[in-house]
Amino acid sequence: MSFRWRLAASLSVLVILSGCMPVDAGQSTIAPEAMPSVTSIAPIAPASAAALDVNGFESRVGAAAQTVPTGTFVLVITTGLATGELTLTYNGAYDVSDPAAPRCRLDGTQNGQQLTVIMVGDKLYTKAGAGKYALSSVAASVARLGLATVRPDLPTLVGLIGSSVRGLTDVGPDTVDGLGVEHWRALVDSSVFAPTATGSTTVDLWLDSADLLRQVSYSLSSGGVPSTTTAVTLTYGGFDSPVAINEPDPSEVR
Repeated sequence: MSFRWRLAASLSVLVILSGCMPVDAGQSTIAPEAMPSVTSIAPIAPASAAALDVNGFESRVGAAAQTVPTGTFVLVITTGLATGELTLTYNGAYDVSDPAAPRCRLDGTQNGQQLTVIMVGDKLYTKAGAGKYALSSVAASVARLGLATVRPDLPTLVGLIGSSVRGLTDVGPDTVDGLGVEHWRALVDSSVFAPTATGSTTVDLWLDSADLLRQVSYSLSSGGVPSTTTAVTLTYGGFDSPVAINEPDPSEVR
């Protein structure tokens, strides 16, 4: 069945699954320059259509994700509004090599201003423009937004999806950023996005020959009238590359 989930009123807040970020429906989509784009993709390898079942997904794909504690990603959110389609793009990086203090950073734009989100452990820093960072709690954001997580790192995302897969279909060979991959379509519990959601939804996944998730795509529908659909795509790369995700200096926090 299709997955219907009530987004925040007027889409003033969009969820980034595995991650979340406050955005404004009128914001600019200028690509940020603070974070590197995903360019360090591994050499092209043939796509693998090796047999993969539900149990194998959690063990194989989950295990592969644990081997890459650092990486970069590009997040694209497309939302259909009454005034037309809105597309937002964010560049990001993650470092979960220290399980006690996982780090993640996203850079985008909001209302034409640079928007930066930094997560270090349970600390969530958000800054728009040249102002100072606002400090809040990752756990509090998860509870307030009704999400399973706000961290878009690959190990966290694969762990959530892998534990909720109820069906898996091989769509066929494909490419992501020139890399040969296998396209799979999974039926997952809707609660992978929001714990209170019921039923199931489909998630498209692109795996390379090493079972690493290179891209994931899914859609969320609002429960309002009229219904609004938001499509989310995360493309991963730069695995094991050094990433600099520094906690802001106290002088930069208001």
